[in-house]
Amino acid sequence: MADGTVVTVTEQTHYPFEGLVQMKLQMDKSTRFPLYLRIPVWCSDTKVKVNNESVTTTMSAGQYLKLDREWRNGDQISIEFPMKLKVRTWEKNKNSVSLNYGPLTYSLKIKENYTRLDSKQTAQYDSKWQENSDPSQWPSYEIQPSSVWNFGLSGNLNDLEKTFTITHKPWPKDNFPFTLESVPLEIKTKAKKIPSWTIDQYGLCSELPQSPVSSTEPEEEITLVPMGAALLRISAFPVVK
Repeated sequence: MADGTVVTVTEQTHYPFEGLVQMKLQMDKSTRFPLYLRIPVWCSDTKVKVNNESVTTTMSAGQYLKLDREWRNGDQISIEFPMKLKVRTWEKNKNSVSLNYGPLTYSLKIKENYTRLDSKQTAQYDSKWQENSDPSQWPSYEIQPSSVWNFGLSGNLNDLEKTFTITHKPWPKDNFPFTLESVPLEIKTKAKKIPSWTIDQYGLCSELPQSPVSSTEPEEEITLVPMGAALLRISAFPVVK
């Protein structure tokens, strides 16, 4: 509500896979009110347009841009958050690195092998099934990798634009982008296998090796996907010297 006037905001976007957000305002009569737009903390160059006219802003990342004006039915707002590659070093986690593109952190694309299990057998600790329930309707699954996962990044992390190649794919028809098959954004880069980094006694990947790591394995191209699209995740990578 704005001065008793109902305002409907319709948003169209593929954020966080794309940086463009478009909004359209609908109302019965013109009315003045402030509209606040949050600038993401990762974005340093936000571009805003109202009815295709640029809005000058000096707001810093992580702050709110206030648009206080007389709004009319059909007004359109366009917000562009330019996405950039960024590598973060985790000094307290073996000097591993993670890759961000815009708001998303990326993980190695690992082929997933599903094994269906008896939910009664996999119930943990004091978990119990309710009487007369049918556990077969609620199966549990064990997921194991069916592709190589023990890679370290071998590209030049001081030249991200050359080291990482961003690939945009069609938006999924089911409008659900968070699967390995349908994710609309992938990143290619170079890496080497680290044979000493293996599965531990618990069936999990063992502790990260300390970076930088030596590897005599040949360099390969690997694919990274947004972490939310992967169920098996390697998102903190060793660095191969």
